Amino acid sequence: MLKSLNIKNFRSLEDFQVTKLGRVNLIVGKNNSGKSSVLEALRIYAGNANQALLEKIAQGHDERCFLNKNLYEGLDASLPYEDLFTHRAFPEGENPIVIGEFESASALKIYHAYTVEKDSVVTDEEGNKETIKRPMTITKIELTTFNKVLSEGLLIKKNADTTTIDFNVVSADFRRYVTVGNPMPCSFIPTQLVAMNGLANAWDSIALTEAEEIVKEAMKIILPEFENLTFVNDSSYSESKAIRRVAKVKIKGISRPVPLNSLGDGMLRILQLVLKLFSAKGGFLLIDEFENGLHYSVQEKVWRLLFELSEKLDIQIFATTHSWDCIESFAKVAMAKKDTDSVLFRVGKSVRTSDKGRVISTVFDQEQLYSITQSDVEVR
Repeated sequence: MLKSLNIKNFRSLEDFQVTKLGRVNLIVGKNNSGKSSVLEALRIYAGNANQALLEKIAQGHDERCFLNKNLYEGLDASLPYEDLFTHRAFPEGENPIVIGEFESASALKIYHAYTVEKDSVVTDEEGNKETIKRPMTITKIELTTFNKVLSEGLLIKKNADTTTIDFNVVSADFRRYVTVGNPMPCSFIPTQLVAMNGLANAWDSIALTEAEEIVKEAMKIILPEFENLTFVNDSSYSESKAIRRVAKVKIKGISRPVPLNSLGDGMLRILQLVLKLFSAKGGFLLIDEFENGLHYSVQEKVWRLLFELSEKLDIQIFATTHSWDCIESFAKVAMAKKDTDSVLFRVGKSVRTSDKGRVISTVFDQEQLYSITQSDVEVR
């Protein structure tokens, strides 16, 4: 688990620090305060900034991830991944994106970099020496010592490992993308509902296991009459189209299966939450806007389930919210389950003149959560 968090030069998080993290963490703040950027940084950290992930994130924001051959002919003159950096521009000096524990040597670093030609002396079998030119990736601060620039890109470092993303190289084969070290398990639950085929695949991976029974019990939080769940092929799709799978639910007292989609967003949301837990085993579960689709009356039960499974599956959970009901239900479970370390932290712009509007965090641990819910402390 991350015990603290330091994010630098990433989107609005120019120098962002969370001094203490728990196994379960709730991130609160106003709209556009930087909550989702924290989750995005954690996705990149877990995936070691592999190119497939960076492309997916950039495309989700309609940001550039490939080099535009007519770069300077239109209004959009951005370079690939430039929007990831603070002020949506590559820094003038050597100021990489940094994501990791506070003051940790193992933090992930992403530099704007250049590939240049470097003279290299080689010796053949007969002892003859020859000077050849070889490509070398360097950061911007080192650029003054080289003349010929071959291309631009990103230089990614984590521990002793490095890799590069060359803006001039485009490949649709994600298996060829190199990453620094092995990425850790990470499940991301966006604000919108996941496509049904994705849920079907996740269900297949846990079928006939203990996890399947846990999912079924979780569904009863929303619908106590729930008995069973299965996925079937949608017969309304013609053979010429891709197979679409739909979820059917057995409900007590009803003789035929009922489409899950007809039971409301709450059932879909709880299924999505619990299925994603199992693919996050040993890593991160990231939830954007926890309360989406969940009525306030069930949120405490859902938090209790997440606290229990986070310990069982060795998962660190990060969720965002701007709902007071969500904050209250989280606080109640956190105070009841003190054996599971939990933290609430607020994200927002500092009011200090010296901080110049920098986005900062304010941490509330389990001992402080009770006073938050019993007073008028504004944490959203």
